[in-house]
Amino acid sequence: AARVARVVIPARDPNPAAAGGAERLRKAGIEVDTGVEEGTARELNAPFFHSFASKRPWITLKLAVSLDAALADATGRSRWITGSESRRLVHEMRAGSDAIGVGIGTVLSDDPSLTVRDAPAPRVAPARVVFDRAARLPSGSVLARTARDVPTIVIADSPPASRVTALGALGVRVVQATSLRAALESLRDAGVSSLLVEGGARLAGAFIGTGMVDRLVIFQGSAIFGAGALGAFAFVPPTEVERAPAWRVLERREIGTDTMTVYAPPSGD
Repeated sequence: AARVARVVIPARDPNPAAAGGAERLRKAGIEVDTGVEEGTARELNAPFFHSFASKRPWITLKLAVSLDAALADATGRSRWITGSESRRLVHEMRAGSDAIGVGIGTVLSDDPSLTVRDAPAPRVAPARVVFDRAARLPSGSVLARTARDVPTIVIADSPPASRVTALGALGVRVVQATSLRAALESLRDAGVSSLLVEGGARLAGAFIGTGMVDRLVIFQGSAIFGAGALGAFAFVPPTEVERAPAWRVLERREIGTDTMTVYAPPSGD
């Protein structure tokens, strides 16, 4: 018996340029199955599907917390809350994102490079985004000094002209935005379809409080920091117990000595 060619399409491509592909295959005598493992396919390619339905990037908020859900101990120190296996996985997440975002507080305390190191380098390095109302990013910071090598963007409200000029001279792009949504739409216009937000607490509170987190990924270590530690959700707007929305667990697994949990926002967000 003659073999019949078959194509399996888990989810239809939302790109108008791809419209009609399945029909053309069928007309050519090829069997086409659609909707096979559609939910899994959409989750694996969530930023792509999201880009055709929203003006902002797909937002993944990643938090590394202690057993008592703190981002830093009472002295402000946060290295290292989780183990090397978790950090390696975070670098894989970076590699799969268009941009990595942090608040200026994280930059001032840690001076991070926000690059992919413990994972295969992506074809295009993710941009670094600093949410920094007054454009305080130090000229001597790693991010500013390497801005000509890796795109670096500062999101500011009403920054002093002198800071815009100084950062611009280093290759840092300053984007002025009066709201978080406006900032994210500017990033989307610049080609950022997926943004991995890595903290800190104020930035996490802003994203959760405005309902602009598509996936929340928590890496939880086993240490307890105790009194005075900075809670990961200290700046999330308060909610009464009866009205607190429940985030949905999509995945939970052990990563070395840590636990990684992936949450989706409450239905309707």
